[in-house]
Amino acid sequence: MYSKQEVIDELHHPRYKNSYIAATNLSFDFFGTFYKTPVLSHFDVLFRGSDLIYAKTYVQPDGSWKSSAGKSGKSIMFIDTMNYAQLGVAKIGAIIGINKIKSPMYLGKYPILLEEFKAMVYYNLRDSEISARFLEFLVVSFEKMGATFKSTIASTAMSLFRNKYLNDEYFRHDIPVLKDLFKAYYGGRTETFKRGKVSDLNYYDINSLYPSVMHDCLYPDPNTMRITHKNSRKYIDMYDGVSSVEIHCPDSIKVPLLPYRYDNKLYFPRGTFKGWYSHVELRKAMDLGYILKHVEKTYYYKESCCPFVDYVSDIYAKRMKYKSEGSVMQLIAKLFLNSLYGKFGQKFEDRDLWIHEDDFDPEKHQGTCRIDRIGEYFRVSADSDPACFCIPIWALYVTAHARLKLYEYLSSCDPYYCDTDSIITKTALPTSKLLGDMKLEMSISSGFIIKPKMYAVIDADDNTYVKIKGVRQMLFKDFVKMMEFPKVSYDKFSKFKESMRRGFIPNEIRPVTKNLSLDDSKRDWDNIHFDPTVMQSSDPMQLIDGIPEMIYNEKLQRASDMHLRATQRVQNKFIQSDLFDSASVGSDISDDEFIKNEMIDVWRHET
Repeated sequence: MYSKQEVIDELHHPRYKNSYIAATNLSFDFFGTFYKTPVLSHFDVLFRGSDLIYAKTYVQPDGSWKSSAGKSGKSIMFIDTMNYAQLGVAKIGAIIGINKIKSPMYLGKYPILLEEFKAMVYYNLRDSEISARFLEFLVVSFEKMGATFKSTIASTAMSLFRNKYLNDEYFRHDIPVLKDLFKAYYGGRTETFKRGKVSDLNYYDINSLYPSVMHDCLYPDPNTMRITHKNSRKYIDMYDGVSSVEIHCPDSIKVPLLPYRYDNKLYFPRGTFKGWYSHVELRKAMDLGYILKHVEKTYYYKESCCPFVDYVSDIYAKRMKYKSEGSVMQLIAKLFLNSLYGKFGQKFEDRDLWIHEDDFDPEKHQGTCRIDRIGEYFRVSADSDPACFCIPIWALYVTAHARLKLYEYLSSCDPYYCDTDSIITKTALPTSKLLGDMKLEMSISSGFIIKPKMYAVIDADDNTYVKIKGVRQMLFKDFVKMMEFPKVSYDKFSKFKESMRRGFIPNEIRPVTKNLSLDDSKRDWDNIHFDPTVMQSSDPMQLIDGIPEMIYNEKLQRASDMHLRATQRVQNKFIQSDLFDSASVGSDISDDEFIKNEMIDVWRHET
């Protein structure tokens, strides 16, 4: 098969009914094959961000394909191995014992010579075989552990939990309650405390942080939830749950505890702010010296439970056994340990659904949050029904306990950097191989720390590690150049959603140039720009009227500049004009009052 049509014709053979077709980086392969073909509209597609989770079509009795509009008992489902492990073909090949072939020099170009053509066919066949065999390995391994194969590792982990370890029946809350609980759901802590050129540091990592707190900590029993609007800390002190509060972090606290979300960014600030927080974090915060000013609303739970103890104990023991045997099954156990908790926090609001124009029914989607026409598709953003396992109180308590565990280490050392379950510091911390204890990931001999998700270090064995969020892997020497000229350029394949929005062809190679900022807006660096030649220290961000101080000052400066421009325009237009001299203002109003009145129209124009 050497053309798209040959592939499509082959897939219409009856042997492919009820088949899974594996790919690694599915979006690239699927849209590279089916884009601009008549059968593209016959697939239901599910995205997570820009990643294609699956594409599914239903085989009709006459052998034709239809999307969900023509559901039948037979289907063909294209699925991505990266839904289970974020590993490329070379790595999954190593896991199952099939080596990936070295990429030909002319990869990405149409082969000219017959030898090149044969080599490309052989190369692609090997990659396809690796993806298919790895998916088979996953299916067999999941069933061996007791799970039911699903379209992602998180949903497969949930099936395992419900199949073997869910010992009690828990009831889902009503939607208004769920929406409030999600407001107390925060992610991992990522902060840069010191930046610049570093040397002789330790990079520590907590052994299986999330599984450890799932195993060791108590969780609210969803069946025992109560609500109160009393302005009292009694329910915070006595019960687990979440509360909407106004709270103050004094300047005396060196490392603040509570997160604060502003403009989709997570801060750990000082000052007074409002938010929803878990009781376990609020109790710790008040022990540290936080001042609780007001409680607006509280969801509290009369009883606690330990829903994850058996799940984590059993799977962690299996992982240790598999590791001692050198079995690749340890990867499966690790995936299950890390993938369950987030499923309890699966969002149901404003979810994107991509529907091909041939299947779009305007009446069916009336009243949805948003409908956008993008290329051949309609993107429908709408709320869905919460899943039966939507228990956000558990998900938010897992992340809260994890941040508390990290905080204990942060407050006992001199941190340079932290990221969810890791710390970079000069302090020597106690280590062990036990679940939830610290381990020394590497000794850093030298390097540079700039801001969250942006650093480059060299370990004691001269291995280099470079991290820049949103940028392809970079060499250490290029990172050093980037600090002087913070701009990166490279070629990349355009992803499907981006291609639809910008009128590209999916998988088209496009040049990309990114201007990078070396300044960190999550901490207070005293208005000093990043300098790689010196070590700089920071303070927690101060909040002013619920806005991080740096952003508040920027807004204030913009407002001041806008006011000045408007004042000048009014003065030029009225006070200094022939039509409006000082006499025309009148004795009952001052120049300043006149300018203020006239600026109403100017502000409308400016905004």
